[in-house]
Amino acid sequence: MNVLLYSLELITVMASPQFSVRLPQELDERLNAYVKQAGITKTKVMLDALAHYLGCADDVPLIRRVMELEERMAALEAKSEK
Repeated sequence: MNVLLYSLELITVMASPQFSVRLPQELDERLNAYVKQAGITKTKVMLDALAHYLGCADDVPLIRRVMELEERMAALEAKSEK
């Protein structure tokens, strides 16, 4: 079931509008360090940050939040097994 939900989420994300930003070198380095430590993508960080900034973080569908938590837990578990 998770594969199906992930596939649906991937389709939704891929069909979403895109934009790009230029980051100062220091911010890019901090972002890279954060995603490596947290085991998440830059896209996820940017989406979360923008949602919080705009005050709509609670509008993220529950299934997406659950899937993201599962991914983060799996990444942390993998790190702790090393």
